[in-house]
Amino acid sequence: MTPTVDIALVRGPSPTRGALAGLPVPPLGMLYVAGALERAGWRVAVVDAEAEGLDAAGFTRRVRELAAPVVGLSGMTPMVDRMRATIRLIRPWTERIVLGGVHATRFREKALADLDVDALVIGEGEAPAPALLSWWTGGSVGDPPPGVMVQGQPFVEATPPKDLGALAWPARHLVPHDRYRYLFQTAPGFTTFISSRGCPFRCTFCDKTVSGSPWRARPPGDVVDELVEVKERYGLNYVCIFDDNFTLRRKRVVAICEEILRRGLRIEWKCEARVDGLDVELARLMAAAGCKTIAFGVESGNQESLDLLKKDQTVPRMHAAIAACRAAGIETVAYVLVGIPGETPATSMETLRFAVDSRLDFIQFSTLSPFPGTELYDQAVAEGWFRRTRVVNPVDSEALRATLVPPGWTEEDLARTLRQLYGGFYLRPRYLARQALRAGRQGTLVPRARLGLQVARWVFDGWRAA
Repeated sequence: MTPTVDIALVRGPSPTRGALAGLPVPPLGMLYVAGALERAGWRVAVVDAEAEGLDAAGFTRRVRELAAPVVGLSGMTPMVDRMRATIRLIRPWTERIVLGGVHATRFREKALADLDVDALVIGEGEAPAPALLSWWTGGSVGDPPPGVMVQGQPFVEATPPKDLGALAWPARHLVPHDRYRYLFQTAPGFTTFISSRGCPFRCTFCDKTVSGSPWRARPPGDVVDELVEVKERYGLNYVCIFDDNFTLRRKRVVAICEEILRRGLRIEWKCEARVDGLDVELARLMAAAGCKTIAFGVESGNQESLDLLKKDQTVPRMHAAIAACRAAGIETVAYVLVGIPGETPATSMETLRFAVDSRLDFIQFSTLSPFPGTELYDQAVAEGWFRRTRVVNPVDSEALRATLVPPGWTEEDLARTLRQLYGGFYLRPRYLARQALRAGRQGTLVPRARLGLQVARWVFDGWRAA
């Protein structure tokens, strides 16, 4: 069969689990690599089984029809079983398979030995991926290019790109935007976006495998130019900015927001931030520029837990940032961890009290699963705290999760506490009434009500089973 493309980048079929199943988001890292490949002259296709609703048979048929000599995929360590299943589906229909992303970068030789792939792309893939295709098509003469790991060949680290403004924008034309949805979107048409990479903070559980600690940012003008393309070329009106910390440099955030306002660009967006990067003045400027939601890594309402995790933030500062968002009319989301060493099921309720008192809009409680290579991961392995459990929250997609079960906790405690926290936060009559009114004004009542019913069913089913 004659190849229709030089390389197919794929996201394989996913098991349908969790209340957010059926709400896929664009594979942004893959689209960045696709943009770099196209700029280098390669023909690229993207097969997103999750968005296209493809089962194993439909996904295999798409890959077979493309007949690409190279197929690339990516994934994080919790997705390794899914990656393995995807590789089995595509192996008969391509000459070579390459894996990139967090799992490949973190485990390297082990990943290369464990998975049936021909090469790994280590770190950020925009430069190594085109170089790898050139190396293969040139007969694999000499050593693999920097950032590429091949069995039995020498490996050289690639230098991460410093000038993010010089990168090709994500190849969004390769995916079906009408199939992507996001819980918090407040306008039709949704995509994902990155304006900076890296995180200089020292949290003991967080992964910085691919982008690293040095913070690198795109120029404000380049950021807004891409937002204009998102709006005018693709007709997308809501953007989720997935920077680790969008508000790290206040002056840059101000410049981006002022440029959005200067150009009269009407686009709505969500970002991730630390609580120490936000005040009322900045929140109001961001709201004027279209920011509708800010997500914070709260982790816990207990100061002792924040200190153990080396968050370098305080409970009063968290209250202040959330209040600043509320004053500006920005919705807030908090990510919270359950099973932090030193906490107990009883003290975890202090975080629930914090969430209620601060009037957060949304919260995601998750069991603690530190990433490999982090300080807390190494401690957990040494202490024997890790277990592969079925303790998941209603938005987890995996059936099994590598979970920390530290002293003072059992798996049953974790499962029960998760349901108490979700039920205690989301099933309050006053909260439900307030959110229903807001969702009605935003036009998001139906998707949010559907999610609310699924979360409530998850909570009640767990209580009945207990």
